[in-house]
Amino acid sequence: MSEATMSDAKMNEPNPYSTPGADLGNAQDSLYQPKIFSFSGRIGRMRYLAYGFGLSLLMNVAMIPFIGATALMGGMAGDPGSMGMLSIVLLAVIGIVSLVFAVMWLKRRFNDLNRSGWWMLLFFIPVVNLIVGIYLLFFPGTDGPNNFGPAPAANSIGVLILGWLAIAAIVLGIVGAIAAPMMMMNAVPQ
Repeated sequence: MSEATMSDAKMNEPNPYSTPGADLGNAQDSLYQPKIFSFSGRIGRMRYLAYGFGLSLLMNVAMIPFIGATALMGGMAGDPGSMGMLSIVLLAVIGIVSLVFAVMWLKRRFNDLNRSGWWMLLFFIPVVNLIVGIYLLFFPGTDGPNNFGPAPAANSIGVLILGWLAIAAIVLGIVGAIAAPMMMMNAVPQ
């Protein structure tokens, strides 16, 4: 092999000391559409509120027939306070299902804040749980991708409607909790 062809061959070989040629640019900058039934990924504040409020509405609607059937069965038995065993089991199943969903969405909300899902254990500590709840509701998630994936896509109209309904329910609950005792004190004859 001549010296010219040997130097041409060396010129065509990649330099092991050169920088990588891979495009590392915006691979994770893309947004993803969160799935409602997933333990991985991230969800923002509004989606967290909307999912939780929607689940509460569904579970309450699902419990109405069981509560009615229990009252009807108790009324027929002569004891309005008794519950049938089937109603107790069905209400327990509904409670377990709602707990699974709540844990799933709580983990994903912590992931949006670039925190591990294990932070949800802080809800078992009194007073700390209030601070963590405020943190979840008022602090925005990480801009762009974080350790738990890309940022979620913008909220849909349905998510925004449910989220604002949840906020309205929270505000009305607080106002009602303040106003009800005042009304009761004013209603008592002096």
